[in-house]
Amino acid sequence: MDKHEEFLTPKELSEMLKLSVTKLAIDRMKNIGIPFFKWKEGHRYTVRYPMSEVREFINNNMKAI
Repeated sequence: MDKHEEFLTPKELSEMLKLSVTKLAIDRMKNIGIPFFKWKEGHRYTVRYPMSEVREFINNNMKAI
């Protein structure tokens, strides 16, 4: 990851991959799926997905038809 890494919110990733935000949250709870970061902001956490990890996940999970 470089210092100019782009990060996606769960909503942005859900729109990009046509998955629900709930599905992404369930995957995070199960510790599966696309790697993510959690930042603490006050009393809550913000989840972000590094674009490099999103690309890598997609490339590693493509299926040939």
